[in-house]
Amino acid sequence: MREVRVIQPIAEQAKKLRVAAYARVSSDSADQLNSFATQVHYYTDYIQSKEEWEFAGMYADEAVTGTCAEKREDFQRLIEDCRAGKIDRVIVKSISRFARNTLDCIQTVRELSMLGVSVEFEKEHIDTGKMGSEMILSILGAAAQEESLSISKNLKWSYRKRMKSGDFITCSAPLGYSLKDNQLVPDPQEVPIIKYIFDSYLSGNSTSDIARYLNANDQSTKKESRWHHSMIRYILTNEKYIGDSLVQKLYTPDVLPLARKKNSGELSQYYIRNSHPAIISREVFDTVQTLLAQRNRIHAPKEKIKEFPLSKMMRCGLCGSTFHRHQDKHQNRWMCYRHRKNKELCPMKAIRQEEVYQLFLKMYHKMTENKELILKTMLDQLRELQDKSRFSNAEQTDLNRQITELVRQNHSLARLQTKGCIDSAIFIERCNRNNHELERLRNELKKMRESDTLSNVISNTELLLDQLNGSEPMMEFAENIFKGTIQNLIVFPDKIVFRLINGINLEERR
Repeated sequence: MREVRVIQPIAEQAKKLRVAAYARVSSDSADQLNSFATQVHYYTDYIQSKEEWEFAGMYADEAVTGTCAEKREDFQRLIEDCRAGKIDRVIVKSISRFARNTLDCIQTVRELSMLGVSVEFEKEHIDTGKMGSEMILSILGAAAQEESLSISKNLKWSYRKRMKSGDFITCSAPLGYSLKDNQLVPDPQEVPIIKYIFDSYLSGNSTSDIARYLNANDQSTKKESRWHHSMIRYILTNEKYIGDSLVQKLYTPDVLPLARKKNSGELSQYYIRNSHPAIISREVFDTVQTLLAQRNRIHAPKEKIKEFPLSKMMRCGLCGSTFHRHQDKHQNRWMCYRHRKNKELCPMKAIRQEEVYQLFLKMYHKMTENKELILKTMLDQLRELQDKSRFSNAEQTDLNRQITELVRQNHSLARLQTKGCIDSAIFIERCNRNNHELERLRNELKKMRESDTLSNVISNTELLLDQLNGSEPMMEFAENIFKGTIQNLIVFPDKIVFRLINGINLEERR
């Protein structure tokens, strides 16, 4: 009798979860750097201590801002590795370490979720791999964003107070100076370059001449590797070189992203006289400013560039580029930008200006003869459609009320869940239900609001009709009528499509 021996299959070894950690500190102070090192050491040991986890790497950004993700190199590397399928889970100390911008936070977490990567925020006890975490993440992400803005405001308040008292000079030293104990001190190696620039300009050399000389003689510095005329001009107008400081030339608005902008009168500026040792005498500096102003007047454009009726109105129907005017043998022609740059980029040939004018006249006469059929019929249909849509105003008000109520419910649920008054499962279920209803209501509201664009189309159609009814027959091209009728025009090899101000397209064969 045959004997059968069963050989049991080898149990498939459970696949280990590839876990990475992300850490960040936003200051280069000793305390923060110590915290940074501690985070790196802690997460490396913590992940490697788990048998079911595989250490996928430690990603850490040191002394960079959290308000803008683009400035964090390791954060970007982490996201790229997640996209490449190298990571299954990411651990972060808190949401504020991950992002202080709600939009960046939500978008990144959503993308990682779609990639199958979960994120665990230890401080907030949030795991995005679990249902409903995104609602909590949105609320806490907003709180982290407000924290970042609050810190920024506190720092700016401190800087401005020091500016008023004259204690704040600069955070970085310009060329010719070094920063020691928060004071500007002349740099012996760079001072000769600054003096040469001022002396050379007074001798009659231009900013471009000075830049070429410095580049040719390898006068690079730790701040400038290659010179440009704009750098020379900046040095010639910088009050730092006469020992004064104009502070708050730039400012950071209290909105994200925290990007610096030129202060053009939005905030007060403070001029601190004799704030540090001078490199250039005031007499030399004042003479240079006078010379700069004189040369500006000499080289300033004598008149504004003239615009023609077709300027910025014509587009190529083949490549989408704009048309530019070109005068050839006393004949004005308009050419596609890409064709003029290289005929291989676009085959569209130039068109005579007179041909465009004649085709417009032809189109305008046809429109005048058929205004009742084209414009009056269209206007009647638009008004009828507008009358039908007016009843929806009450519905829009009701939809807005429902949306407001659901948002208020979500905020109330979040507060109750934070205080432990409702179970997490109930919180998640109610929030998800509310969010589905919010999406439906917002889509309905969007459809209703689209009908509001009818008003603009109707008014522009009425304007066209009034113009056609009240004007004499146009025998030659008139710029004012052209501008009042045409929104833009698209040029094809065999036709021109004129787009009227009310959105109608009328074409004329060439």
